[in-house]
Amino acid sequence: MDLNLLALQLLNGLALGVLYLLIASGLSVIFGMTDIINFAHGALYMLGAYVGLTVIDATGSFWIALLLAPLIVGVVGVIIERSTLHRIYDRDPLYHIILTFGLTLMISDAVEFIWGKSPQQFPGPELITGAMELGPIFYPRYKLFLILAGFAVAGGVWALFEWTDFGLIVRGGAQSRRTVRIMGINIANYFTLVFGLAAVLAGIAGVLAGPFLNVTPTMGDEIIITAFIVVVVGGLGSFRGSVIAALLIGLVQSLGTVFLPQFTGFLIYLLMILVLLIRPQGLLGEYEVRSESTKVTFSEIIEPVPLTDRRVLGFVGVLALVPLGIDSFYSQYFVGLLSLMFIWGILALSLDMVMGYMGLLSFGHAAFFGIGAYVTGLFTMHIFNSFVLAAIVAILLAAAVAWVIGALSVRLTGVYFAMITLAFAQMFHQLALTWNDVTGGSDGLTGVPTIELFGVGLVSLGSTATFYYFSLAVTIATYFVAVKLLDSPFGRIVTAIRESERRVSFLGYDTDLYKRRAFALSGGIGGLAGALLAAYQTFVSAGTLHWVVSGDVVIAMMFGGIGTLFGPIFGAGLFIGLQEILSSYTDQWRFVLGLLLVLTVMVAPRGLITVYSSVRDAIRIRLGSGGGPQTDVTTDGGEKR
Repeated sequence: MDLNLLALQLLNGLALGVLYLLIASGLSVIFGMTDIINFAHGALYMLGAYVGLTVIDATGSFWIALLLAPLIVGVVGVIIERSTLHRIYDRDPLYHIILTFGLTLMISDAVEFIWGKSPQQFPGPELITGAMELGPIFYPRYKLFLILAGFAVAGGVWALFEWTDFGLIVRGGAQSRRTVRIMGINIANYFTLVFGLAAVLAGIAGVLAGPFLNVTPTMGDEIIITAFIVVVVGGLGSFRGSVIAALLIGLVQSLGTVFLPQFTGFLIYLLMILVLLIRPQGLLGEYEVRSESTKVTFSEIIEPVPLTDRRVLGFVGVLALVPLGIDSFYSQYFVGLLSLMFIWGILALSLDMVMGYMGLLSFGHAAFFGIGAYVTGLFTMHIFNSFVLAAIVAILLAAAVAWVIGALSVRLTGVYFAMITLAFAQMFHQLALTWNDVTGGSDGLTGVPTIELFGVGLVSLGSTATFYYFSLAVTIATYFVAVKLLDSPFGRIVTAIRESERRVSFLGYDTDLYKRRAFALSGGIGGLAGALLAAYQTFVSAGTLHWVVSGDVVIAMMFGGIGTLFGPIFGAGLFIGLQEILSSYTDQWRFVLGLLLVLTVMVAPRGLITVYSSVRDAIRIRLGSGGGPQTDVTTDGGEKR
């Protein structure tokens, strides 16, 4: 072993760990007080780098940028908190995660619109350029400054929370908000200040990272996942734990790139999974997530619309006529786009079975989507060109993987469940990137043939109209099966677990067993959606497994309606349709989608389907028809309203 190389990598790991610490410390203080895992934190870090660039262009001084840019980002953080999160703190905290994901889309696209997509160089301060001799090695002065500055900032934050009245109130609010309110303190204002402070820390990290990392609009996407890993490993809400975990992960990544390059991408995700399974509170965390933060529950039940409903039959009839207008009224591309909506509708339905009926937010459903796509592509390329056989294998394998993940994960709830599913999905994404001989690596799986339905040359899914009818039929069949399963005793038990797992357990049911089964079923349906995707585009990329895809599915589900089964299908169609329409007019289409997601969470948390129901009922009342909802909404007691 080259000791000089080892020393160099240890210093690199320390510098990287300090950067992670600055970001993760902000996440940690936010979570400790509000139970919010802030997905927008990575976007604020990226914003800090770009604002710093602008300040340097205007003043020519890195030091002024290091002072002003974080303050500007802090102001942005305060505005974000006051205009969005401040208004919904009484909601289930899992909604806060979804809202901050929407904010991430908005900030990233706004930065791209203002500063452009191209990577930009961030000039470092001339005072600390070059390298310094440290015994037998030379090390960049700027990275040494980063290490010292990072520890200084972290020490200042620790002192703020340990030795000031502000810190005392924040720590008290993290333990018991009610007690702090009784003392006459407006705890909501402290939420805002904590969020602003966390944004300042993200801005500092962005400015300090600029001189040795490329500044791009996507620079926050990966580092936010690493920051999540840091706060989970260190302990949610534990500042000291975040310090230790950040330095540990920085060293693991730095040393791994030299000594274990083929495993580096897996190590930090594996570490996060092991910590969540063995000690969910983290290395130094003693914090327990508040009971109201564990699951999404609903005050009203919206029953799935039966396929025999006249409106459904009429809508399906219209859809069946669509291919007849090819080349006369619209192109084949339009029909193919509708097919893609069906695929995403199935995927969103699979997620709804987890969040809508189990009450657990999964940020890892891209794993099952990607597994289904890769298995179908590989099966038809190397074994037999039959979609039916390939899809069966894809569904079974995706369900088996979901069963294993569920067996390990379902005893966790709330943000813990969201984080562990995200970690599993990212491990599969890393596997797809590194297993070049099988998956094609970053180039993707090319050469997927035009897939035959049965493999005997009778029906080819290469025809736009044929694939459209087939995907429509599969969507209808999947919805029918999902409705029947969730209307069965099995489905009733799963829904009851969402509302009160303890009561169901007292009745003698093995709640973990039912959750594993439901999660496996959801994973199998996600695998079916992936199989259809492989047949649709005859190409599979590692991007299918990325966590951003899981986020997109959450958007689709939220748009339509959680816990309805039909709502997510509608939401998926809306998501794909808006993406297609908006992207034809602007590159910043994700900003609009993020804004719509934020508004949906704030105004219609059950999805747009509830807006339709509310408008319909208001019209009925105005017309004197005698009432509100007639069939599909019931109270917990089962009485129709």
